[in-house]
Amino acid sequence: MYQCVNCGTQVEELYRQYSPNVLKLLKCETCGHLADMYIEYDPVIILVDLLLLEKRAYRHLLYNCDLKACWKLVIILWLVESFRNLYLCDNENNNEYIQSWRSLQRNLDAHCNLYLILFKTAIALAAFVAVVILLTKVKWYFYPTDRTKCDVNHLTKGLIIGGSGKLLGLLEIIWGHIFSAPHYFLILGYTLLCLFTVYSVVSNNRKLESLIILGTGITVYSYTPDIVSATLKTLQFI
Repeated sequence: MYQCVNCGTQVEELYRQYSPNVLKLLKCETCGHLADMYIEYDPVIILVDLLLLEKRAYRHLLYNCDLKACWKLVIILWLVESFRNLYLCDNENNNEYIQSWRSLQRNLDAHCNLYLILFKTAIALAAFVAVVILLTKVKWYFYPTDRTKCDVNHLTKGLIIGGSGKLLGLLEIIWGHIFSAPHYFLILGYTLLCLFTVYSVVSNNRKLESLIILGTGITVYSYTPDIVSATLKTLQFI
């Protein structure tokens, strides 16, 4: 089943093709508008609407397109975020005053190990997705109206696409200015808006409910690396 990009109603067909070069877009019976006008749009226009946080563009991408390369986006997000965390960790340790070379190297080996940061970032991302899905499922368990809105597959893809706002952090990497500075909060704020938009499209929750669920997921994401480090230290892995 497809979905009307305007009202979110499920539709069986988006268009009818009469020949290889001729197709007719169908209207949604609920709202009376074209079910998905993006079918005839150039991908660049769709990308611009995604950047402008158009819900219609997100519905088109999630429900009316076959997203087969979503795992590639996951890997890119994982690597970008891991590299940024590695740089911040390295920079923080190098700024500590009056440290011997051996003490500094031991500190870097323990806390700024590349593989450890990759592991902690992966766990944090997985925890964020798992918490949001769990809380959304709990919400829809108690309020089961139109439960099809809470499809785990679409919700997972939506969170991945929404998190792609952090790809703007590539500009930090290119320019070599990776700090916890105000400009990063702009990137983080835009990422949160992307997540909020795509989550509202998939779950159809009210704004307050979406904010609570996403806020809880982001809090878990923020503290997960510290919890992992404490756990590994307790187990004497690092």
